[in-house]
Amino acid sequence: MIRKQIFIPRDQDEALKRLSQQTGRSEGALVRDAIALRLQQDDAATTKWQELLRDWASRDVDDQPRTWRRDDLYSDRISPR
Repeated sequence: MIRKQIFIPRDQDEALKRLSQQTGRSEGALVRDAIALRLQQDDAATTKWQELLRDWASRDVDDQPRTWRRDDLYSDRISPR
């Protein structure tokens, strides 16, 4: 294991101590569990976004391939009037 020193607000310290006493687990174990849970949530969210973007990118509108270019969408803005 790697030793880390962190600063936490007093209210979090008090809550961590209470939870440690209630559960009989060390403060360090509770902090490690919280970090692991957050990393799992981040990984799951990232994976979900990647799946959604892959699915979206693979779709054709009305089952037809795209025939326009991005610049076509802005032609009225870049063409002189």
